[in-house]
Amino acid sequence: MQKQHKKRILIIAGESSGDRHAADLVKTLKELIPGLIFTGIGGDEMKRQGVQLLYHIRQMAFLGFAEIIKHIPFVRRVFKELQHWIKKMNPLAVILIDYPGFNLRIAKMVKKLNIPVIYYICPQLWAWGEGRVEKMRKYVDLLLVIFEFEEKFYAQRGITAKFVGHPLTDQIQIRMSENEFRQKHHLEPCKPIIAILPGSRKNEISNLLPVVLETIEKFNDKDKYLWILGKANGISDDFYENIIGNRTNIQSVRHDIYPLLKFSHVAIVASGTATLETGYLGTPMIVIYKVSPLSYFIGKRVIKLQNIALANIVSGKKVVPELIQYKLTPENIIRELNKYLNDFRYYEQVKSELSKIPNKLGEPGAAIRAANEIARFLNL
Repeated sequence: MQKQHKKRILIIAGESSGDRHAADLVKTLKELIPGLIFTGIGGDEMKRQGVQLLYHIRQMAFLGFAEIIKHIPFVRRVFKELQHWIKKMNPLAVILIDYPGFNLRIAKMVKKLNIPVIYYICPQLWAWGEGRVEKMRKYVDLLLVIFEFEEKFYAQRGITAKFVGHPLTDQIQIRMSENEFRQKHHLEPCKPIIAILPGSRKNEISNLLPVVLETIEKFNDKDKYLWILGKANGISDDFYENIIGNRTNIQSVRHDIYPLLKFSHVAIVASGTATLETGYLGTPMIVIYKVSPLSYFIGKRVIKLQNIALANIVSGKKVVPELIQYKLTPENIIRELNKYLNDFRYYEQVKSELSKIPNKLGEPGAAIRAANEIARFLNL
């Protein structure tokens, strides 16, 4: 094998939340260890930090088992190209960010080449069962986890993992007032906001946004509220407009998603990291999720958790409602909305439970702690 590139690291994040977390880690590592060069798979945030992208996350945004099956030829091509790049460049290490279906295969391949494998934001094996635990043991050299209970989960199985805190505690910073937010986006000053976050991938949005739009049409008091769509980075306005059509009762915000969530009375949110972000900001929400029937059928037999929303998982109980698959109907969304809007006691109870989430995510500085662990591990 050729001489190792002492300053080059391959980093792989397959979706938008991982892109943000990876970008923060890259920035911190560059400050800690000058001269590091990063190449990998990621998005615009990583690119802004100087990562040379071999593939963009837009090309990797698959959702569900059936959807992945459709893209197997593409996934194989990406895997082979990465394998060729790793053999040619022989990087100092490979850092994997979440995205377990793909990244655990990469970890196996990289381990055979005697290159250190670091996993930051480890797969949620506590949700998916024990099958992948042995893969983490065999193929990953340094595990960096973002929930404290994950450290205990691995310790109980004889695997050392380091809890570094959740990166959201650094990323969620709101520097504007509600009045400034409303003025910036030309929103009426008094109407309560209902935020809509239908996901960050096209197939998610295509599955979820039409149901929410139908909900708005059927909602009796829709004109009393501002219905604000939070647009995902990397998804064009045209894509949203093709779904929304000529509806005039929905407005949109791009980039200021955290202020949107913070200043909303209620949010309708796709299951994923966004539910944890919404919970961290203390906004009561309705969690929605829908995939293909085949993906749902397989998922029901693989996932062993009672709740799928991270806000509920971190809380240790069902705090906010989850409308999953066949339960995701306009009528059910309206029912849950009315509970929030008409039952003050219930609304405040949910807010009280959500207010406990920040303390469960650790202190700010996750990227710094992760970077220090990586530097120590690599003896840099």
